[in-house]
Parts: sequence; structure tokens; C-alpha cells
Amino acid sequence: MQKVSTQQGFTLIELIIVIVLLGILAVTAAPKFLNLQDDARDSVLQGIAGSIESAASVVYGKALINGQASAETGSVDVGSSSVNTVYGYPDASAATNLTNLLDADINDGGDYLTADVAGSDPAVILIYYSGYTGYSTTPPSAANAPCTITYTNSTGEGERPTINVTTCVQ
Repeated sequence: MQKVSTQQGFTLIELIIVIVLLGILAVTAAPKFLNLQDDARDSVLQGIAGSIESAASVVYGKALINGQASAETGSVDVGSSSVNTVYGYPDASAATNLTNLLDADINDGGDYLTADVAGSDPAVILIYYSGYTGYSTTPPSAANAPCTITYTNSTGEGERPTINVTTCVQ
């Protein structure tokens, strides 16, 4: 005579243990795969770069109207402030140019600050997220540092300034 097993599935205890283990794995592993803070910072950097691009176009339009688009240096009034220009585009050597153009709290106690790129001429300015790893006490010095925007002046008449975004997620 053969013995017939009456067990047809998992017990309730076994199912609860599996669900608890999956929950623990999800809580510990999910944040490593879903780094939403860096993605949000990258989006803010892209937004700032787009704003700089738009503001540079407006300044260039005003420089064209004033006949300063071909001048190596100049100045254009935008709203209530004056913006120094290089071939009609905002000058990177004056960090206040970008903060005057953008309605943002760059260098004004906010999360985004400006710095000079080490070893470069004053035609390059770096905008970086101060909360990124290591930037809270020392600003980045390289043009390709993570979590930064690099703005480089126009190099000649009709040449647009270069705006590069280096993302936080590497």
C-alpha cells in the first residue's frame, strides 16, 4: 500500500516568510537602483543650461540692435541691469552677468554656485551644484567635473558661446 501525501501547496507561514524577505530586499536594494536625486539634479542642470542659452540669444539680439554684435567687448542693458558682452554674447568673466540674466539664486545662498576653471582663461565659468559629493567645502576645478555646467565665451563674430553640461550620474 502506498502512502498518499495530503499536502497540496505552501503553508501560510512559508508564504509570509517569502513576502517578508522580498519586502526587505525591496527596501534595501531599490534605492540603489533608483537614484532619483541625481536625476533631479541633472534635470535642473539641463534647465539652467537652457535658460543660459535663451538668455544669451536675447542678449545677442539686443547687441545686434545696438550694433555691438561684432565688437569684441561691449555692454547691453537687459531689464534693470547691464550685461558685459563678448561678440554680442554674455561675458563669462563677470559671473554676475549670468546671475543678472537668470531668475535664479546662483551665488545667492542657493544650491548652485559659480567657480573659475583651474588653469583656464577668464573666458570660462563653471556653474556647479554645491551639495554634490565634495563640493560643499571646495568647488570643482575641472571643466568636466560631474554635476556642472561650463560656459565658454564666444570666440569670434557670429560664434555662439559653448555651454556644456556634465551630469551628476556618471
